[in-house]
Amino acid sequence: MPKPELDDLDRRLIAELCADARLTQVALAARVGLSRSAVQARIKRLEREGVIRGYTLRLDRECPAGVRAYLLVQGSGPSHERAVRALEAFPEVRVADSVSGDIDLVLQLEADRVEDLNRLRDEVAKLPGIAATRTLLVLAPRFDRR
Repeated sequence: MPKPELDDLDRRLIAELCADARLTQVALAARVGLSRSAVQARIKRLEREGVIRGYTLRLDRECPAGVRAYLLVQGSGPSHERAVRALEAFPEVRVADSVSGDIDLVLQLEADRVEDLNRLRDEVAKLPGIAATRTLLVLAPRFDRR
């Protein structure tokens, strides 16, 4: 699928929705200088083209109880891609980023307890295509630009 072309108005709409996805279409229209129907049509097009894939809730980092960690993963062999697909089944894996260097993947994890992270780490390490893992426990959040 070709990458959709975004104009300045699309980018402004996306920026407004990133800041507050609960804005009404009337409020969005006022902020970007379009009619409500034009905003509605653009949002539907952005959703249809996969630019907007969904809407989500961002919680204050102090709000949820639990622990966060990064799991650094080294892959091995042709099973690596299969392991990446298997990681999607773990709800504790919030983000999986492929990176360059000695590490192949950086996983952002969230769980209720350290014991849950430990169990997850053990399960990930057993997946075919995973050569090694290293866990970095988040001690204190500093800031988040999302």
